[in-house]
Amino acid sequence: MKTEIKTGSFVHVVATINKTAGDGKIMYVNPSVSTVASDAATDKDVELVAYDTNGKEVYRNPVVVRRSSAEPDRPNEVGLIQADLPRIAGMKSVSLELKGKEISRYEAGPAPAKPAATFGLELAGAAATSRRPLKIDQLAGLEPVAGVTYSVQVRPDNKSAWDTIAVSRPTPEVEVDRNQFAGAKRAEVRVLRTTGFEEEVIAEETVNFN
Repeated sequence: MKTEIKTGSFVHVVATINKTAGDGKIMYVNPSVSTVASDAATDKDVELVAYDTNGKEVYRNPVVVRRSSAEPDRPNEVGLIQADLPRIAGMKSVSLELKGKEISRYEAGPAPAKPAATFGLELAGAAATSRRPLKIDQLAGLEPVAGVTYSVQVRPDNKSAWDTIAVSRPTPEVEVDRNQFAGAKRAEVRVLRTTGFEEEVIAEETVNFN
């Protein structure tokens, strides 16, 4: 099987399907800037279909269904789908179809809110504690909303790249383990809010590890 990494604007979809039982579930939908293209054979019976805000179909394609190896007397009937759809303006929902019948659907939540001037991120807790909760005053008590998830990224002062420490969370409540960032005295922390199709940084601040 040949593979190739391509960059661009995509929507990454993770789902499971059981063709024997006729059911499945879309687990995660997140924006992505890269995809792994391969020549693996797709299953013509299983398709991902995307719709815009008006309910118009904007994308339809069969997907690759992967199954783990199983013992002959214990067949594995649940397959895993990991597909990257082209990101099309106005995308609102993704449907998982089996032989033309919808068995699961993901609906995007409200569009990400515009960030305030500052969200005052800080690490709360005793300085001697390695793992400390990330305190976000303006987002405290945030209730989960269907079709909306959060990711948290950290960039310590001794690195140039962002590390993702949480993804697809219903709320941005996480703990930061300073042991993950050896030698760093402080770090930039940012919270991203996504509807699956649109993503935006809603909070960003520098925190001290002391």
